Amino acid sequence: MSELIGVYSKNSSNYLKDMIKSLQFYSDYKIYNFFSPPFSGSLAQFKNLPFIDFFENKDYLLLFSGELYQVDNNSFAKYILNLFCQNKNFSFLKELEGIFSFCLFDKKSHSLHLVSDKFGLRSIYYTLLKDTFIFSSRLRPILLFPNLDRNLDYNAIGDLFYFGFVSGNKTLFKTIKLLPPGSILSFSDQKIKLEKYWDSLSLFSLKYENDKPSIKEVVTLFQQAVRKRLREKPLLGLSLSGGLDSRSILAALGIQAQGMPSYTLGLPRCEDERLSARMARIAGTKHQFLSITEESLKDFLSLAQTLVFYSDGFYYPHESTEKVALDYFKRAPFKILFRGHGGELAKAALAFPVQVDKEVLNTKEASFLTKIFLKKTNLVLLDLKPEEVFSSPELKKLKTKIAEISLSKIRNLSENLSPGDIFLHFYLNEYIRRQAVASLNIFRTQVEIRLPFLDEDFLKALFKLPIRKRYKGEIHVEIVKTYMPALIKVPNSNTGAPLDAGKWRLWFIDKFNSLLKKLSVPGFRHYTEFDKWQRKYFREAIEKILFEKKTLGRGLYEPSRLKEILESHLSGRKNYARFLGTAVGLELWFREYLD
Repeated sequence: MSELIGVYSKNSSNYLKDMIKSLQFYSDYKIYNFFSPPFSGSLAQFKNLPFIDFFENKDYLLLFSGELYQVDNNSFAKYILNLFCQNKNFSFLKELEGIFSFCLFDKKSHSLHLVSDKFGLRSIYYTLLKDTFIFSSRLRPILLFPNLDRNLDYNAIGDLFYFGFVSGNKTLFKTIKLLPPGSILSFSDQKIKLEKYWDSLSLFSLKYENDKPSIKEVVTLFQQAVRKRLREKPLLGLSLSGGLDSRSILAALGIQAQGMPSYTLGLPRCEDERLSARMARIAGTKHQFLSITEESLKDFLSLAQTLVFYSDGFYYPHESTEKVALDYFKRAPFKILFRGHGGELAKAALAFPVQVDKEVLNTKEASFLTKIFLKKTNLVLLDLKPEEVFSSPELKKLKTKIAEISLSKIRNLSENLSPGDIFLHFYLNEYIRRQAVASLNIFRTQVEIRLPFLDEDFLKALFKLPIRKRYKGEIHVEIVKTYMPALIKVPNSNTGAPLDAGKWRLWFIDKFNSLLKKLSVPGFRHYTEFDKWQRKYFREAIEKILFEKKTLGRGLYEPSRLKEILESHLSGRKNYARFLGTAVGLELWFREYLD
């Protein structure tokens, strides 16, 4: 993980020194400080990984965090600054590919510019106090300011209890915001100006466009996306499951996969363990399986605190597998990890939680599409009524607020996008950026991440295909057929069938495989059993946290109803795992970041 911190103030150097103290819990950081009054900035480099850079001359200071692809330059910061000086503006940003954030300070005009990558895959938080502008890749440094307004944003809390993540650019504090994707924030004369240099809507094929690429072109672009991300090969590893996303990356790696470390995480004798080992043998990776054991599940409080702390409170313990991965990353033979996030964009019917089914495809009226959307994305509350669960007036109106905002957004998008692509637009802009990135920020405390499915050229071509050709993994199958056909015969862990199974064979095997999973048959069981863990290992800690005087004193919940929810879940009558995980995670966030 690389950190980027900055302060624009008369006392910026003193403030910066205090902010840096928040990074001391990372023992493997090297910290570089820069002072150019009224701006002071800091870069923190983790384990000597090449993911920070800086360049300074008499006119400018540029601090860079992340990486650019296909740039043959020893200094990303110098490369960007040269482009800025040549263009006299930021018009060149549209051509950059990578996962990054950077700040540029103009020493002459005393103006400061913050820039995010196109997909917003590196978090940058910012706030403006009376005479001080602050930004940071983590919330903690900002919270060290004594005069910070710490009023909670109940709309953000409402998002957590509906979607399971915060949407848009909100944080849990009203005055702290997340820099939008593809954006430039300029600060001068005590004023903030935000402008977009790129919009993800440009990826999607508009209703009236007829340009259709071939599937072969899309498949080729995916392989190119993987190749762009093959820098520093000795440091690379692959997260491998029995599904389609990581398998496609493995196939596109081709001969480059030989000798590359790979790992799979799950319960002992789960289906992913069996299938990923088979794929690793075919591709020649150095594979390791990480078992989730009872020992790793015992200390739920420590586990939950770790996830909340490293994600700034935006990722809560729903599945609880990250801690096992983090322990492994400390000794892993790689420091940069290929992951399959975004692969759901190429299989619309499987893009949880907004799976594009026949009902979505056949719906044209925005209000009815909104009803479908609200039903699918209600992951936390489920059948719970907010007016009964919450005592907070703001949260009692939760469902109404989210319904109004969702209808407005869907109406705007329906002018240009098909119903299926409206759902995928949400998946890309909200689910990946706010939920997946929060999860990746936990991983980034130990390793850096590369995401081939989130490649602009690939997605532009992909979204031009009719949605029926990118529906249930057709693109993934073609990638595997083209670049590593031996993987076709390895069953998909989601269905139990090989990738070339016919319609009726697939239907039968899928039903049989689901039964074996449900029965936890060795070799077929699911890689996690969170509901069981929560009822067996986590119940005591959950009950203690939720009903402590401190928790109930915040006035969020109706205690009697909260007790009923917990009892219904522990008895097995209902599954409120996400609600309880969110409530516990939020309380731990209060204690860590607010109290």
